[in-house]
Amino acid sequence: MKWQELPLMEEEVLIVREGWRMLFDFHKSVFERVVARHLGALEPASVKERGERVVVELDAERGEELRAWLLLNLGKGFFITELESLELT
Repeated sequence: MKWQELPLMEEEVLIVREGWRMLFDFHKSVFERVVARHLGALEPASVKERGERVVVELDAERGEELRAWLLLNLGKGFFITELESLELT
């Protein structure tokens, strides 16, 4: 099963490390409430909507900054699940 196929709860933020990049998968409501206003400062490589979810792709350095910020703000109605991508072709 690929990480994109995982069933996620609305308040769950999925963080996936894939080589030089980190992907953050937010429910739209959490994204709008917690991250959207900071998007410019994060300089994402991409922001994609997948149904009710928003996936933000960051380089590893910016990703670690966002991850640390999220960990400091866990009391704001969301929780984090982290994965290392081990997909082999």
